[in-house]
Amino acid sequence: MTEISHYGLAVLAAVVLFGLILGVHGLIQRRRGRAVPGVLRDLEGKAVQAGEKSETLEKTLREETELPPPPALYGIPYLAWISTALLIPLTFGIFFFENLLEPYPLPRVGERAWFAYRAPASFSFAGRRLARHELLIPEGKTIEPNDRQKVSEALANRRRVRGQLVAGTLLLLVVFFPILLYHLSILYPKGTEKNRNLILIYLIMLIVFALAKVALFYDLFSPYLIPVPWAGMAFTIFINRRIVPLTMLITVLVVSLVSSFDFTLFMVLLAGGLASGTWVRRARRRSDVMLASGLIGALMMLVLVFCWMLLGQDVRAEYGPLAAAFANGALSGLLLLISLPLFEGLFDLATPFRLMELLDLNTPLLKELFFKAPGTYQHSMAVANIAEAVASEMGADDLLVRVGAYYHDIGKMFNPQYFIENQGGGENPHDSLGPVASAAVVRSHVILGVKLGREIRLPGAVIDFIAEHHGTSTIDYFYYKSRQQESEIKSERVFKYPGPKPQSRETAIVMVVDSVEAASRVLEKRDEVSIRELIQKICRRKLEQGELDHSGLTIGDLRRIEDTLVPIVKSSGHARVVYPAPREASGGPGKA
Repeated sequence: MTEISHYGLAVLAAVVLFGLILGVHGLIQRRRGRAVPGVLRDLEGKAVQAGEKSETLEKTLREETELPPPPALYGIPYLAWISTALLIPLTFGIFFFENLLEPYPLPRVGERAWFAYRAPASFSFAGRRLARHELLIPEGKTIEPNDRQKVSEALANRRRVRGQLVAGTLLLLVVFFPILLYHLSILYPKGTEKNRNLILIYLIMLIVFALAKVALFYDLFSPYLIPVPWAGMAFTIFINRRIVPLTMLITVLVVSLVSSFDFTLFMVLLAGGLASGTWVRRARRRSDVMLASGLIGALMMLVLVFCWMLLGQDVRAEYGPLAAAFANGALSGLLLLISLPLFEGLFDLATPFRLMELLDLNTPLLKELFFKAPGTYQHSMAVANIAEAVASEMGADDLLVRVGAYYHDIGKMFNPQYFIENQGGGENPHDSLGPVASAAVVRSHVILGVKLGREIRLPGAVIDFIAEHHGTSTIDYFYYKSRQQESEIKSERVFKYPGPKPQSRETAIVMVVDSVEAASRVLEKRDEVSIRELIQKICRRKLEQGELDHSGLTIGDLRRIEDTLVPIVKSSGHARVVYPAPREASGGPGKA
């Protein structure tokens, strides 16, 4: 068994690695921040200068009529089935790698074994039958001639594995993984999201399986350090805590195939994996993760003690497994923080920690928005505050909604003077344009915003708010203006936003709140009846246009949104007391 001092060295190495990862991550973030002005200058070539003629404007924006397609990696047909089909042989290869490949070289006599030598398969030596995975040479033992001969015989017989063992393991994997695929397909019916989540889950599972094999076959570290809690925390942070129970159960069951179904190990790892989904679901800071990690480690240690009591073992017999079970929680938290930047970049994830970074109003992009389009900036802040309250009431991801609302109109900074909130009562440049050209420049803020978001590497979940907050709705003002002019185009398609329609509750909430916040500014009467009628009109219009068809919002959800918005919008338009001007001093000398 590994000495406790080795755990301390492992923790120290993890802390050093964590520091290096944070340093590299900070360097990347600073480079992204410095790159924002350059990206803005590149895209400003698409911006429209005030006073351009209608024909010039239409020519300038002709390339901007449609959104560029997103990366199509996760949209490959049948990718979920392909990845599941690959997971089965990969897991099988990890479990039987010592039979497929030479697991260790032949040791030299007189050397010290720095890992444990186990039998790859059952074989006979010196008149004794040795079982598969039976210990041949313990870690730290000096190699003797008899040990070398025993290992040589074990390697010569490594391919002689019982067919029932191989077939049984393979068939169990064939049963478990399609069950996981089936349930994830129910939770995430959309192909792209399902495929990305599946690949992430499978990758993390493979890492856990590989570490479990190393721990159980080589004794390089205690099996109670197998990072199942890390997998549970990663699934919670990266995807959703709803998938944690099923994924943890299948992960621990598959690990049990390697551990010969060790009951105590199964219970300890399962407890750590299930608890991780509960205690990190609201984590917003890295300190929250480390606190949850400590609680998970304490729970795993308690479960280990309870299992020993259940099996009648002496609780004071050995402190190594207890230390390993507790350390598993802390190391899993460190491993999560170390892997965060890697998985965020690899899978384009909007983790709470990344979203908290984007909430900083001092980020270069939000500062540029404030100076170039101050009215849009104030509108975005108002939408963010209102939409967050609505999302919290609805049980949606309120943090993602707030960040999405911050950035949903960043495309307006390229042509700020064409949007009423930035005109300040001055000249309206739309007066010199036709309806088609005006609609084109209004529509362009979505396309330019998406391009800007992709250039500066905003998470895809945040870019969705930019693309979907108008959906495919019609720019009504210029459409009706066009219909009144005989020379203008009457096709409604020319006056539609590029979309797509909201694909989640979060983007749909921002769509509704965005429209309500803008429309409420021109309300003459701000009583509850007028505000409720306005909200109902907007929701009804979105329903008639089919903008909420793919969002997952129900009629009941819209009523809850309405009930939440009414008091907020009413109070946001409160009146101010008019202070009396100070009286001027009057009278001659001697009068105060």
